[in-house]
Amino acid sequence: MRGFTAHAATERMLLLFAVALALCALASGCDSAPVVVATPIAPAPTQPATATSVAPTATTAPPTPTSSPTQAAATPGAAWAPTIRWRDGDRYLVGVNYPYFHYGNDFGGNAWGSYGVHDPTTYAAVDADFTHMESLGIHTVRWFVFTDGRAGITFDAAGMPSGIDEFVTKDFDAALEIAQRHNIGINFVLLDFRFMYDAQTENGVQLGGHAAVLASPAGLQALVSNVFEPLFRRYARHPAVLSWEVMNEPEWTLRDAGTVHKEVSRPLTLAQFRTFVKLTVQAIHSIAGSYATIGCADMKWAQNWEGLDLDYYEIHFYDWMQPYSTDNLFSVRAESLRLDRPVVVGEFPADHSTVAGLRDYLNNWYTNGYAGAWAWSFRPDAQWGGPDSEVMSSWTDAHKSTVSIPPAP
Repeated sequence: MRGFTAHAATERMLLLFAVALALCALASGCDSAPVVVATPIAPAPTQPATATSVAPTATTAPPTPTSSPTQAAATPGAAWAPTIRWRDGDRYLVGVNYPYFHYGNDFGGNAWGSYGVHDPTTYAAVDADFTHMESLGIHTVRWFVFTDGRAGITFDAAGMPSGIDEFVTKDFDAALEIAQRHNIGINFVLLDFRFMYDAQTENGVQLGGHAAVLASPAGLQALVSNVFEPLFRRYARHPAVLSWEVMNEPEWTLRDAGTVHKEVSRPLTLAQFRTFVKLTVQAIHSIAGSYATIGCADMKWAQNWEGLDLDYYEIHFYDWMQPYSTDNLFSVRAESLRLDRPVVVGEFPADHSTVAGLRDYLNNWYTNGYAGAWAWSFRPDAQWGGPDSEVMSSWTDAHKSTVSIPPAP
């Protein structure tokens, strides 16, 4: 399943090859380039990261795409490509962030209860959501798993991961049954950066407080061996598993390669976190046989994740980034990032954006050579809403040749 090819449609190849040659001639490089928790929205680059939302910055109108855009083609022979090889074809991964039904409680139980995907009420609601996604032509979904460590993971007396609880596999079994029945591939996000938050206790459940796990070789090994590997082994090569994402936006926890969130008092170094990523990616490839990625918060940090054998890069974009040349992914072609794998836009506003509407966002990512785009979020949140069903349905219908994915054999 690993490895990528760049055999997109001929017109796409010619278009992007010409653009790539022009870029090379113009420049030698690119320097910039039940508790429901609100989605962490990144702050302005000059400010420390906070969990509160940032008001959208007023901006000029984005470029208007053509009504029938032609997606960029891959540079012949390059490892970067505008598609990802999956189910015996080169696919453009248009989709959504689910991103959870109950933040941190979809997989596993805790003192609040075990109401993850296996619970009949939750199962019915999730199945209805996936039914709707399928009707919109959505075939890839990003879904958070252990988030801040509040459920699913068991810890020993020293605070080190000792295993997974009895409900985790029940919830995964249910989730994957739903996904496969609706022909949807999942990118499972193993951890959220809130795993590194300073510990808080709410109604008998610890939220965050696990920096020590990632700060020590023993903790890393325990997390990968006792928590991740049992999942990779049980769901190895499962047809509904697209990939495993090591962590969502780790840059808010790194002292030398990001902006440390105010609720993280024990940040890691980039070297420490790369060790964790490498260990996890090796397990994903050798045991799960699936793709591996990481949820990069901002394009300026994407090159920190090169050399880790990721199968595709995932970068996020929100309105606050547009005024800054180092952050404005909206105006950057994927190949100009000079990354060695395809790039998926893992988060962007589904609605309420001053930069673009959903259709223009989808056109922009497609024509600029990205290999997929996942709107935030299918289950609407207060700031970025949810995707317009008519827009999503008509867009996927107009791009069936690259976004339609056949059912798994």
